Amino acid sequence: MSAAVAHGGTRHAAVVLSVAAALLLAGCADEPVPIASKLPESTCFGAFTRTDLAPLLGNVGEVKVDSPADLALNSQRRGATCNIYVDGKSGMLAWAKWQPLGQEFVWPLDDLNAEPIPDVENGKVWDTGAAAGISCQGSEEPFQLELWLSGSISGAKAAEKRALLTGLMQKYADHAKQQTGCGT
Repeated sequence: MSAAVAHGGTRHAAVVLSVAAALLLAGCADEPVPIASKLPESTCFGAFTRTDLAPLLGNVGEVKVDSPADLALNSQRRGATCNIYVDGKSGMLAWAKWQPLGQEFVWPLDDLNAEPIPDVENGKVWDTGAAAGISCQGSEEPFQLELWLSGSISGAKAAEKRALLTGLMQKYADHAKQQTGCGT
């Protein structure tokens, strides 16, 4: 075998490898990027991580977060809202309201077939959201927290949606209690 033939074979192998690498990289570029990867590591008052929110937000589009940094509510700062917009529309909404102890939680959830959330006081979950009403009597000034979150989970079955929203509300309720000094 001459040196020219051997060199030509090496050149052919190099071209094949270059084309294969380019195709591989092009294939990676076409894979959808989860929107949650565009979020800060911690978002919505610091209650959720990118991984927590990924199933709610999908894989395409632009994302914008409108949220205060914390959830330190009290009689002067009675509410906070986190809205994560996907392509200009609300992809996930979480809000919290501080109120004096003894007020009723009025939730029109009868038509939503809501179910209780384990380990969350007055917690309810339905296919597109969850709510909780928490009494905080151990603090200097007893109060209640009303928590809501909502988001659509495309392509998931009702049981999967409720399981995801249940886990998010459990995490949200724990975080809200810590941030507001509930029970301390």
